[in-house]
Amino acid sequence: MKLLADITGEKFLEVIETSGDSVIVQFVSNEGRRKGKPFKDSISGLFLTGWTKRTTSTAIGLELFKQGKTEDPRVSFALHQLYPLGRKVKLPTGYIATIASYANTHNDGYYIYLRDEYGLKRFKMTPDWELLPSEELLALPYYPAPKTQKEIDNINDFDKWAAGF
Repeated sequence: MKLLADITGEKFLEVIETSGDSVIVQFVSNEGRRKGKPFKDSISGLFLTGWTKRTTSTAIGLELFKQGKTEDPRVSFALHQLYPLGRKVKLPTGYIATIASYANTHNDGYYIYLRDEYGLKRFKMTPDWELLPSEELLALPYYPAPKTQKEIDNINDFDKWAAGF
């Protein structure tokens, strides 16, 4: 997978086909999922607008993982980024558990410990695991309590004393 990243490093284009300066590219998410339709552009035009070549990302690592490559630092990086501690995953069997360890590399794949109500279990990771949304509550903005009549009177007294300044 050949990728281009924008200036912020948050948007990715997958290079599907190249022919001289002409390229066919498609937007992809951080997880490597294609978005939209492929389009034709020039590589020089993309470079002029701030796109740069990307040699590592979670998208590349996940693509290599799907290909069965186990001893690649890009795969390890992607799995650590995409499957963080404390998040829940759903396995293809329907089993849901919480991630309790980082992915450990072995010559036959990546293994990870998952925690459920019965304890820890060790599983071999596969690309079809589904990361579930976080259960952490989002912090709501702080809204102060409404002003009391005493506070309003104090503010009005000050405004009268300051004569509008």
